[in-house]
Amino acid sequence: MPDRFLAQRAALADFSNFAFRTSDLDALLTRAAELVSEALEVELVKVLQHRPEHGDFLLRAGVNWEPGVVGHATLPDHERSPAGHALLTGEPVVSRRIDEEDRFTIPDLLMRHGVRSMVNVIISGDEQAFGVLEVDSPDQRDFDGDEIAFLSTYANLVAMAVERMGRHAELERRAREHSVLARELGHRVRNVLGLVQALVSQTEVEGRSASEFRDALKGRLQALSKAESLVFEDHVDVVDPRRIAEDVLAPHRRAGAETIVIDGPDVRLPARMGRMFGLALHELATNAAKYGALTEKGGHVRLDWTIDRTSEPQRLRICWREVGGPAVTPPDRQGFGSLLLQSVVGSEMGGEAELDYRPGGLVYQLTIPLE
Repeated sequence: MPDRFLAQRAALADFSNFAFRTSDLDALLTRAAELVSEALEVELVKVLQHRPEHGDFLLRAGVNWEPGVVGHATLPDHERSPAGHALLTGEPVVSRRIDEEDRFTIPDLLMRHGVRSMVNVIISGDEQAFGVLEVDSPDQRDFDGDEIAFLSTYANLVAMAVERMGRHAELERRAREHSVLARELGHRVRNVLGLVQALVSQTEVEGRSASEFRDALKGRLQALSKAESLVFEDHVDVVDPRRIAEDVLAPHRRAGAETIVIDGPDVRLPARMGRMFGLALHELATNAAKYGALTEKGGHVRLDWTIDRTSEPQRLRICWREVGGPAVTPPDRQGFGSLLLQSVVGSEMGGEAELDYRPGGLVYQLTIPLE
C-alpha cells in the first residue's frame, strides 16, 4: 500500500480518536487542519465556518497562516467564491492553477500567501452545512481523485464530530438548566409552603363557623395560586402585576370593569413580590366587598401604580383607593388581614406599606424597590 494511503488512513484514525476525547471545538478544528496538512503534505489548510447571518465564512481554524488570520479573517460565501461555490453545490471545488482560474474571484488572502492550487470540500450537517475544509498549496499541485475523495471523507468525519459536540453541548446545557430549575423549584416550594402554613395558622377561627373559616382560607390560597401560576405558565422568574391584578380581582369586577379600575405602566416584579402582591389585592378586594366601597352601588376602587425614577434603586409606588362606599372607621383591633397588608407584605417585598382608614374610603399604599 502506498505511503500516502497509509498517511491518509492514519490521519482519519487519529482524528477520530481525538474527536471523541475533546469538547473544545477550536481544538477539534485545529487538529483536523493539522492532520490534513501532514497527510497530504500541503502547507496551508483551513476550516471555514459559514455564517449565513453575515454572508461570509470565518476562518475558524487553520495551520501555517500568518499571525492574525485564524479566528479573524473572513471570505465571501457567494457563488464566485471557491468556498461559496462548494457550499452552494455541495460538490468539491478543485483549482489546480488559480492563476488561470476564470470561474471564481480569488481572495486576496490566498494571493498574499502565494497559493497556486487549492481544493474546497463541504463540511456538511443534518440541517445546514457547518462550512468548508480548504487545502491551499503554494506549489503547483495536481490533486488527483484519490486525494479529493480522502478530503471529502475527512470533511464528513469533521461534520459528524462537530454535530456530536453540538449535541453534547445541548445536553449539558439542558442538564444545567434542569439542575437550576430543580433547585429553584425546591426553593419556591419551600417558600410557598411556609406562606401557606402562615395563612392557615393566622386565619382567624374565633367567631367564625367552619364554612366561614374555610372560605376565608380558600380565598387567600386561591390568590396565592393565581400569582404563582403565572410564573410557571410563562416559565419566567418575573411576573406582570397587571396580569396578577386582572386575575385576582376578576370576581369583584363582574358588575362592570368600572367597579375596579386598574392603571399603571408596564413593569415586571420578581416572583416572590408577585406572590405577595396577589395576596394583598385579594385581601383588599375581599374587605372592600364585605365592608367597603364595593358594598355600595356607586362605589368603586382605583388601583394604580407609578415608577419613581428619582430614587436609587427605582421604586414602584402602588395605591389602592376606595371611593363611594360607607364611612370608614379604624377597626378596634388588628386582624390578620390588616397585619398581612401592613407588616407581612411590606416586609416580604422589601418595602413599606400603609393602611389609611380615611372617612371617605380606605387608602392602601405600598412602596417597593424595583430590582
